[in-house]
Amino acid sequence: MSSSSWRPETVDPMGKAMGVPRAPARTWELWLDLRTSEVTFAQMVVVKLFYSVRRVIDEAGKALPQGAGVQGLLFAEPRFDPADTIGLELPVFVEAPDGVLLNCTGVSGPRRPLEATLRAPASVDELCAAQDAIREAGDGGTASVVALPADPLLWAVALTGLEECQLEAKEGNAGA
Repeated sequence: MSSSSWRPETVDPMGKAMGVPRAPARTWELWLDLRTSEVTFAQMVVVKLFYSVRRVIDEAGKALPQGAGVQGLLFAEPRFDPADTIGLELPVFVEAPDGVLLNCTGVSGPRRPLEATLRAPASVDELCAAQDAIREAGDGGTASVVALPADPLLWAVALTGLEECQLEAKEGNAGA
């Protein structure tokens, strides 16, 4: 009996043939920081970020690790509008003016406080320092979060675990 679907089981044969790298082991979550972003419609920002990160990684001749991606969205409470999260199935967190993180995932229900250590690096050096600090602190029972702005190079470094110099465009790949 034939299969009811005409689609092949392997969607990305080159990824399987060339080997998809494993995601680096992390004990922290990576959230997209939209607290000071000019555009807060999350679906548009995430899609644009995805293609920008893919471009950085592709031009460097590398591959995006399997399962790598945004793990949450972070908004500032005064600017948060639940409509900005329509179309995405990502956890939503809001930082209150007093610095408390609130879990606002889902349309209804109360906002629940979240115990987490939040780090918001703005450069690759700050990202590396934040990752080192989390590794040194170990698992203290509190969740660790790294909130990154929509900077493709910063996200490429965070998702792949590669250094900035390893993500420079190879000759002939720039702009491809």
